[in-house]
Amino acid sequence: MESSFTPTEELLNCRVAQQKELNKSLPYQEILLTRLSMHVQSKMLENRNNMLRAQGINETLFMALMILDTKESRSIQPSELSSALGSSRTNATRIADELEKQGWIERKESHNDRRCLHLHLTEKGTNFLNSLLPPQHECLIKLWSSLDLEEQKQLEKLMRKLLTQLDNIGDCLKK
Repeated sequence: MESSFTPTEELLNCRVAQQKELNKSLPYQEILLTRLSMHVQSKMLENRNNMLRAQGINETLFMALMILDTKESRSIQPSELSSALGSSRTNATRIADELEKQGWIERKESHNDRRCLHLHLTEKGTNFLNSLLPPQHECLIKLWSSLDLEEQKQLEKLMRKLLTQLDNIGDCLKK
């Protein structure tokens, strides 16, 4: 079966052939690995978004529920949620509105400071989250079963090494 990456790889090979005719070379392996990584990431996101959509939620709302669920008190201030999601406070408010509309969270005033709100995960939210996780875990296991444990650990090591390099070089086009 042909890979969904084949058209991209064919285009890259055509580009290499064009450059050869001009007596120029390309960093083929580096381009191939970059494009392949981007393609895999895109396919993983597409797969995940389809799975979440089928479960009646999107990635942002799912992550907000997970953040709330990891807190010991199952409670968080909107500003903390905003920070944890890497989003604006305005967007965090929109997210909280949607979670509240679904009955997955409640907004409650702080006992110590009535000006301070907390977002609390409801029993309905906990039950919904618990229903989402087993099918997601099954999909992850199925996806990663194509690699044995040693290959998974090697890939993790390589990805961490590459991430460190990305963190170190920053935007390599900036001067």
